[in-house]
Amino acid sequence: MLTKVALPVIRTRVFAANTEGGNPCPVIFQGESLSESEMCEVAKHYMEETTFVFHSKVGADVKLRYFVPEHEMEMCVHATIASMTTLLQKEFLSHSTINVETALGMIRVHGKKELDKSIQITVEQFLPAFIKNNPNIEEVAHALGIEATFIDLSVGPIQSVSTSRPKLIIPLKDPDVLNNLTPNYQRLWDICDQFGTTGFYPFSIDKDGLIVSTRQFPNRAGYNEDPATGVAASALGAYLTQHQVFRPFSDGWNSYQIRQGYAMKKPSMIVSEVLIENGAITRTQVKGKAFIESEEVFIFDRKYL
Repeated sequence: MLTKVALPVIRTRVFAANTEGGNPCPVIFQGESLSESEMCEVAKHYMEETTFVFHSKVGADVKLRYFVPEHEMEMCVHATIASMTTLLQKEFLSHSTINVETALGMIRVHGKKELDKSIQITVEQFLPAFIKNNPNIEEVAHALGIEATFIDLSVGPIQSVSTSRPKLIIPLKDPDVLNNLTPNYQRLWDICDQFGTTGFYPFSIDKDGLIVSTRQFPNRAGYNEDPATGVAASALGAYLTQHQVFRPFSDGWNSYQIRQGYAMKKPSMIVSEVLIENGAITRTQVKGKAFIESEEVFIFDRKYL
């Protein structure tokens, strides 16, 4: 037996560097009425990370759940920015500091209204974990479809890093190599499964040395590449800080401009920040903006036994 369900959807775009860029994210405010399989179904319809907004039962201002077509994710930074921007712009929330319940625990989000009426969102992440067990250079090169010589271990190691979800950070010698990658996705996913990481995040340093270019290949998400990934950018910021890629390890904020999505023709810019205090990393966070593109109703069939 089937019944029609009408689901209001707010469509947003996050981290856009221009009108064609950024990572799209549907925001759904009727999460309580949906099963997990139905939330996956909605994400599969849009083929995008989709966030569902709930009332928190543990004292947070809001609870978020994040889905891709194949499974639920514990954390999604760009979907958090999309949700918080929507909540603030529609005045469902009025205060600038918001406590958000996620599957990983409580995170704090800050919203700052700009002169152009946009909202700069800062999403705090967790202390970094630098994983010791990682694939070797030949395995990674084979999965990315390149020669091992194109991986630049003089910048830093191939290493899985997590400030919420682990990403395999891979330094490449040349932006052209990065932009022309043609991965063997099955091999890439198998490596992710073997080493417990949620995606490959190869990067290269631009010639001026001020901007880092990246690509994100998620593990079995239902699509092969992501145009903007805040979780991965946060992990990369911790990696760049820990391995002293741009400056010696010293107290203060380290801020990185991270480009992603250019190979997909969806240019995105993410700001990843890492604080060092008394010789240790004590905070990580990601900054970015979202805008509402449209509002619509998605109709799907709910199955009853």
